[in-house]
Amino acid sequence: MSQFASQVNDTTIRISTNLLKPGMFVCRLDRPWLGTPFLMQGFLVQSAAELETLNTLCEQVYVDTAKSIVSFKADKPKSKLFGKSKRQIDEAIEFSPTIDRDLARDGIRSALPAYSQTLKTLRTCFKAYAKNQLVNASFMEQQVNNCLEAVIKDTSAMTWLARVKSHNNYTSEHSMHVSLLAMVFAVHCGWSKEEARRAGLAGLLFDLGKTKIPRQILEKPTPLTETEWQLINDHPKWGRYFLEKSGFHQDVIHAAYYHHERPDGTGYPVKRVGSQTPYLARLIKILDAYDAMISYRPYAEQRTVFEATRVLYRGRETEFDSGIVDQFIGMIGVYPVGTIVELSSGEIAVVIGQNNDARLLPKISIIRDRNKNPVDETVVNLKNITDAQGNPRVKIKTMLHDGSYGVYMQEFTRHLLTH
Repeated sequence: MSQFASQVNDTTIRISTNLLKPGMFVCRLDRPWLGTPFLMQGFLVQSAAELETLNTLCEQVYVDTAKSIVSFKADKPKSKLFGKSKRQIDEAIEFSPTIDRDLARDGIRSALPAYSQTLKTLRTCFKAYAKNQLVNASFMEQQVNNCLEAVIKDTSAMTWLARVKSHNNYTSEHSMHVSLLAMVFAVHCGWSKEEARRAGLAGLLFDLGKTKIPRQILEKPTPLTETEWQLINDHPKWGRYFLEKSGFHQDVIHAAYYHHERPDGTGYPVKRVGSQTPYLARLIKILDAYDAMISYRPYAEQRTVFEATRVLYRGRETEFDSGIVDQFIGMIGVYPVGTIVELSSGEIAVVIGQNNDARLLPKISIIRDRNKNPVDETVVNLKNITDAQGNPRVKIKTMLHDGSYGVYMQEFTRHLLTH
């Protein structure tokens, strides 16, 4: 191994940016991801521009050898990797968006057990609470720890799973997705593991108090009565009571109690203003609103990611903390993985990967033709579809709701995992 590279674990090496080559998968930086032009934690280096940016920002980075598409032979300094010039390596590698599909499939397969087990545990927790009004704090913490490890290992995969919606079990799925988004946000911002774990717990349990509200009220499609609104407004108090009784950390308890406060002081239950509300509660409020807007709810119209982020942005300083909104929008990017889109050609596709130097031209899987009929999956990189002058020939026309033209992320993900 070079003096500028060292083994971290079986699949990860820490390497000087001077030794970075196209085809290496950068999974971690020597600085927080926040403030860098990179969309999410983890990407495959493909261009000279990305190498230059990494050299400017970092002295060392962490490379996942399992996800890289070049050979690593550390015991032979003059191996294929370290013995070739940059030009030779560039010529030897043909980059394809199919790589992103494979990375997404393998990452989701790896992350799915932690996701599924935590969701199952959460549903069991809600049922058990109805009997004894207690939550097994240590057990829930262990589940969140497992999810956090999966987030750290592959942030994009867990972000993808947070985009998979179903028409049933909204309450438990919503809490699960808010928890995932909270941990992804924590990792993105460079928080400590303990801070990320508390954020995940807060996202998982912030709405526990709603178990005191009859389901017919929670899912009522018509306007609520004054009495019903009072029940809704009391759920943060019940959440605080249950979490205190179960022995959770104060940060988690406060996030549940204050997650409906607003910067302008018109929230509930105590009408706190601005930074009087704990940071984690302000974060959970944003993630709660975002995931709710892009989900199926009987009492509200589903929104696209673009529409949801626009609502968040317009609510800065009044309904939502402006600084956290800006960070969150910067984290999820323009077209997050797992987004269903319509192309300028009329075809329907799912975003499977990003181009860090061309955010508006991601890597996609086309699954409907221009007449919106199902077709065999075709994986393409929009960045590479250009005319004679080098201008993009196909662009994204609009984002679509989950289920548009019969395309559901739940079904697409199942297909991805089996093909």
